[in-house]
Amino acid sequence: TDTLTATKGIFPTSVAIGQAGAPETSAVLELDGTTGALLLTRLTTAQRDALTPVNGMVIYNSTNTAVEAYVNGAWVTL
Repeated sequence: TDTLTATKGIFPTSVAIGQAGAPETSAVLELDGTTGALLLTRLTTAQRDALTPVNGMVIYNSTNTAVEAYVNGAWVTL
């Protein structure tokens, strides 16, 4: 079954998807499952470059077929 668990009242500070229990206290988002995986946003290089990026963004670049992150003001391949 699909499960979404939030802690800390109406405005959660932690969210768990795919598990019945509360998320780890140090996690903002916790994904749990055995039959699927995290699917990142898929963008071309042109679409990526049209963003207003901030440090910490992670995407799948379909032009380069690579996972990329925005770090210290630049896109880097992970």
